[in-house]
Amino acid sequence: MQNTSTQTEGSCQTLLVPSQTYSVTVAGKAVACLDAGKADFASWEMIQPGEVMIHVDGDASGTTISPLRRNIRPVVNGGTIAFTITEPGNLCVILPDRKPLFLYIDAPGAEVPQPGERQVRYYGGGRVYDVGEIELHSGDTLCIERGSVLRGNIMCRDAEGVRICGGGILDGSYYDSVSGEFVRSIVFENCRDVVVEGIIMVHPTTWMLVLARCEHVVVRGVKQIGSCMSSDGIDICGSRDVLVEKCCLRNDDDNIAVKSLFTSDGRDWRGNIADVIVRDCTFLNGQPGNVMEIGYELSADRVGEVLFENIDVIQANGDGAVFSIHNGDRAVVENITWRDIRVEHYWDKLVDLRIVHSRYNRDESRGHIRNIRFEKIGVTGSIYNEGCSISLIGGFSAEHEVSGVQFEDFSLNGTKVTDGDAIDLHVRHATGLAFS
Repeated sequence: MQNTSTQTEGSCQTLLVPSQTYSVTVAGKAVACLDAGKADFASWEMIQPGEVMIHVDGDASGTTISPLRRNIRPVVNGGTIAFTITEPGNLCVILPDRKPLFLYIDAPGAEVPQPGERQVRYYGGGRVYDVGEIELHSGDTLCIERGSVLRGNIMCRDAEGVRICGGGILDGSYYDSVSGEFVRSIVFENCRDVVVEGIIMVHPTTWMLVLARCEHVVVRGVKQIGSCMSSDGIDICGSRDVLVEKCCLRNDDDNIAVKSLFTSDGRDWRGNIADVIVRDCTFLNGQPGNVMEIGYELSADRVGEVLFENIDVIQANGDGAVFSIHNGDRAVVENITWRDIRVEHYWDKLVDLRIVHSRYNRDESRGHIRNIRFEKIGVTGSIYNEGCSISLIGGFSAEHEVSGVQFEDFSLNGTKVTDGDAIDLHVRHATGLAFS
């Protein structure tokens, strides 16, 4: 990635500036390290194994590299952090009293279109493009080349066969949340056969990627750093047949949110939800919101067949939960599975499954939650969790209850959870809880 912090096209100056905390070299060559608000990042294609060296201002003692399952143990010498990478992937470097540094290490050779191809909008050349809103139509491909920055937002309605790709950056700082200009970064509405892959999204003013009443969608390898309130990562609203994989999301609200709603600005994004898979991802949740959320807005008949699998939760820092369903409308929420999840840190709530009435909801009647499974979950707690962190499973009434929640091979600090006491679980209007 080239340093894109000073070159602009238009009247606005990009907010992407070099990191004031970190500098990065890979195999002896400098890689641009940029400031994205509450985290910094560097991105490159991995050609072969090599040494990564990170320099910080001050002592780097206590550095860890997540996901911890990668078992990368850096050598720290004063303000220098060194380690070797042998395979692509997304890493998060965490130091005490400093903001995180994300390393987006891509495999080489990602297939992208070429400039001049039919229905291809190509932004390349290591430039910053101030574009405002881009509207995509059926058959369009939008490519943001690695090393380039596209400032604005993307809207696509009533279309099919649309693709967004490239290793470049979509920068929402074109809009100003301070002046009340809240613009969702990418919205697909009533679309089919959509692919979003490889891009980096930063500086949103509100929700980052919305899939509203869509079918047959793939979101692959997307990276996000959202540092403002309500910077949801991926909102799956009234959609079916959605695959989210290999993404790395840092958000100050829900990382993943499954919803069905009529929005405050008059958009009808209601519809039944089915066949959603989120897998092979890394999440860091700031504050507020939840990591993997279904709700609150569920104005639909049914939400079912949702799978979260092979997920690394680096941090859940706020007052939300890691695993959450908040059913505030009429929907029957069923057949939801969390499988093979590793939680490295959580704070307020671990599990939060509730049927509620809240300010977010429209339906007069309440719904149901049933057939929920937790399989092969490994959670790391700390001394700060005890007495502060809880789990909740609660129906709205005896007629609107939570039923059939199964915990299978669920562990906390290496010890298998065999009852609710281990996770400080509070229960009401719930039946069929089982631990095995």
